[in-house]
Amino acid sequence: MKNLLITLLLLSLTLTGCTLPQNDDTVIPDDDDIVGDDDSAGDDDSAVGDDDSAGDDDSADNNTSDDDDSEEVSPITWTECGGRIGDHPCDFTFQDHNGVDWNLYDNYGTVMVLDFSTVWCHWCKVAAAQVQTHMDLYGPEDFVWVTVLIEDVTGSDVDVSEALQWANDYGIVSAPVLAGDRSIIDTSAEAGFPVTGWPTMVIIDREMIISNGIRGWSEAQMVAWIEEELGL
Repeated sequence: MKNLLITLLLLSLTLTGCTLPQNDDTVIPDDDDIVGDDDSAGDDDSAVGDDDSAGDDDSADNNTSDDDDSEEVSPITWTECGGRIGDHPCDFTFQDHNGVDWNLYDNYGTVMVLDFSTVWCHWCKVAAAQVQTHMDLYGPEDFVWVTVLIEDVTGSDVDVSEALQWANDYGIVSAPVLAGDRSIIDTSAEAGFPVTGWPTMVIIDREMIISNGIRGWSEAQMVAWIEEELGL
């Protein structure tokens, strides 16, 4: 009987020792699976990373927005032009005295004097001698004096070398002298500037509208108009 009790006790201990490791083995993989779930939550983190990539999409959207912002809307919205006061002047492009293309509409927002002159005109030369003085005084206020030479001494179109000579002769260093021609003149003012005498001065305001004009040279009148447009 004593031996039977000992045998039963040993058998009981053996079964208990086998059961606990099995339970541990079944729990640990479950725990590992849970950690694995946490890792899958880590996968969810990668999904958050995907949200970050969605953030990348946001940044792409932001970049697109920035790109859209960088594409400036042109202020030139009109389709008609003319040479009368109150008209938008007709656009033109001529080479300046340095051989660089100068375009009228590129200077939207700047107060301008368009000085239509010829190389042979006496009063054009008188006005030219004052150009740099006015540029020094008003240039910092977003102002530019644009000399458009229409004819050379023979009545022909002006070339760049003649425009450069004009700039040098009259000390014009910070304003364009353009080698122009008669293509921009229309005495009816329907599609160009109604230039019928030399010089002819036209004031363009910041909205690219002709605000004033004069045939001949009057420095006092030009200064008054320039300062009016600049708000001085």
